[in-house]
Amino acid sequence: MAERTIVVLGGALSGPTAAARARELDDRARIVLVERNTRVSYAVGGLAYHLSGEVPAMDALDREDDGFLEAYYRVDVRKRTEAIALDPTARVVTLRDGAGAIERLAYDALIYGLGAASPIPDVPGLAGDNVRALRTMGDLDAVASALAAGARRFAIVGGGPFGLEAADGLVRRGAEVTLLERNATLLPRFGDAVSTAARRALAAKVDLRLGAALASAESANGKVTRLLLADGGSIAVDYVIVAAGVRPRTELLASAGVALHPDGTARIDDRTRTSAEGVFACGSCVSVSQVISGAPVWWPQAAIADKTAQIAGANAAGGDERLMPATGSMLIRIVDLVVARTGLSYDEARVVLGDDVARTVVNARSQDTFFPGAAPMLLELIWQRSTGRVIGVEASGQVGVDRRIDAASSAIAAGLGVEQLAQLDLGYSPPFGAARDPLNVVATAASSEHKGLGATISPGELRTALGSLQLVDVRPEGDDAGGIAGAKRIPITALRDRLDELDAAKPIVVFSASGRHGWLAVRILAQRGFPGARNLAGGLSAFDREGVGG
Repeated sequence: MAERTIVVLGGALSGPTAAARARELDDRARIVLVERNTRVSYAVGGLAYHLSGEVPAMDALDREDDGFLEAYYRVDVRKRTEAIALDPTARVVTLRDGAGAIERLAYDALIYGLGAASPIPDVPGLAGDNVRALRTMGDLDAVASALAAGARRFAIVGGGPFGLEAADGLVRRGAEVTLLERNATLLPRFGDAVSTAARRALAAKVDLRLGAALASAESANGKVTRLLLADGGSIAVDYVIVAAGVRPRTELLASAGVALHPDGTARIDDRTRTSAEGVFACGSCVSVSQVISGAPVWWPQAAIADKTAQIAGANAAGGDERLMPATGSMLIRIVDLVVARTGLSYDEARVVLGDDVARTVVNARSQDTFFPGAAPMLLELIWQRSTGRVIGVEASGQVGVDRRIDAASSAIAAGLGVEQLAQLDLGYSPPFGAARDPLNVVATAASSEHKGLGATISPGELRTALGSLQLVDVRPEGDDAGGIAGAKRIPITALRDRLDELDAAKPIVVFSASGRHGWLAVRILAQRGFPGARNLAGGLSAFDREGVGG
């Protein structure tokens, strides 16, 4: 049998990963990796951490350089080479090297991993030596060089994950950062509670401009010096980092007639096969199946890129491996805060399940409160009302967010319900967690609601209903800071004795500091003639966090 030829298009993470995996399954194949840049394998997700100084050497971001791939995996690495045409019928890809030479390379299997690009917005004047994205080692080198040369005033355009990671790195390096986001909120794929926590954390460290649209830019000597906003404001800058979205680099597939999704991502099956025979796709240019909805979702992030690359590499080499549906887990560090999500957000879940969706919010502690360093943690659990199935989890906090979101991802992938998650046996030791883990806490609250023992109301829902409700502040005596205008003050310890002060004909909402005592109040009221009482999800802290406190 003739040796197969496997061509891999793209470097960074997915291309080298796919090539290495293919070699593990077929040690005789000819494997050719094509990359247009000078760096073949690097950690895109680590770029911001060189800016921060936490990864001191840029070379540390080279995952496995071309010499490593050639020596260990016998991969023929073609740097400064670009694929310019693809003929799936003939199984030929046309390459052009840095000198302009053209080669038609036949293949048995081709792995397409050209990733995504961060386009520069079409804004008059927004072009110059100091305007870059932050997606390649070349971008990183340019930004790091500007920092070393004394640039201090950085503007970041875009309030998504890439923009926030860039802001985090620059703030840690001591730069003055202005972040511009044209929408009214950060992190559009997160729910209100966590995106609001992210906004507050970021605003404490940078000049945050929400609802800020760029109108034009002024330049001098080939560099942008000032950004002009649609509202008439302006920002003096030394450097501009563009993180206003990404687009999949699938033009070559499109020109070859390979099927794409409406968003331009490659359409693949669970073996990462495209619609073209012998062509596999992986990395940040593909959509993957979402575990709850089954619909294709584009998550251009490293963890999913790696998994698709592993499957593509194995199957291109003759394997038969399948890709699991994704939960879309995400972690973002925003200076002093970590935010995370997995599964579907509340709004995404409503698109899939309509009104058969509920959410439960709690404020818990990362560790037992007696242990030094225990920090607040916000958890929002999204679940299906009819079945109790866990659909999504979002979290924010300073400590331990990562392991809670990982456990939640496993629960979602396994199809667990809120009752099971409430009893999930998670690792415990006071330096690391609580005897009743925060994930158990939020699931217990959701389980109680699923069983009909009580109900909650979100801060946003309460905002729209203020004036038509009977608000009861059940915080213990002495806990009197803040509050909500118009609320009746009945401490939880006195509630049973003061029921006659409540109007049974008017809807009741109770609240406490974190929601814990509020839930106890709901249970007291439910058993004493007020079955419709609801608890403010997340308590007064959640209400204030969303800017509605009285």
